[in-house]
Amino acid sequence: MGIRIYQCSLPGQIKTITPDEYAWDYSPAQFCVVERYGSLYGKALPRFGEDTPYALPGKNKSIRPYKGIDREPSDHTPEDMDLYSAQEVLDYFRRLDDGNTELIYYRMAGYDSKLPEGLAFLGFDVGYLFGKGNGDGFSVICDCMFLCRWHGCDKEGTEFRKEFRQLNKNGLFDTEDQAVGYLYHYLDQGWAEIGDFCVFEIFEPA
Repeated sequence: MGIRIYQCSLPGQIKTITPDEYAWDYSPAQFCVVERYGSLYGKALPRFGEDTPYALPGKNKSIRPYKGIDREPSDHTPEDMDLYSAQEVLDYFRRLDDGNTELIYYRMAGYDSKLPEGLAFLGFDVGYLFGKGNGDGFSVICDCMFLCRWHGCDKEGTEFRKEFRQLNKNGLFDTEDQAVGYLYHYLDQGWAEIGDFCVFEIFEPA
């Protein structure tokens, strides 16, 4: 099928293009250093009340993990990390000496590249293109159903109930079709973020 980029400049108006038609630089696959979800959840918890929809932080609920890309990758990942070898990535990560971060690997769905050895597949995320200084790791899964740091979820907490129930134990979709369907549903909302989106395969060291 190949990589597909979903451009949205107005709610509900989505144009699908290929990388050859895209004008800006990005990384289709690379390692990222991200913050552990429990840390992000703890920081967000004071902003929320007792009863919250989806997996948003709530004082009366247990944490449901989200293991996608939207965990501050720009704060911890060098802009040229796509040029690092797997060993250089591991060396960099070990030098951080930070128990509050972890390593993931993303690959844009449809990108035909060999994966580094020793990775376990977690699921499909969907958000802004990332890498080479492009994007900040924004995920429409995380922002709408887990942390809500930008526009957040629908006020009633019911619009995406079907898609929320499809998320696996990692807070990600099991199939690319599910991720794409959710993206179209999300971008049809008048309050949604707009921009250039893609679907990510997310992996972690096994």
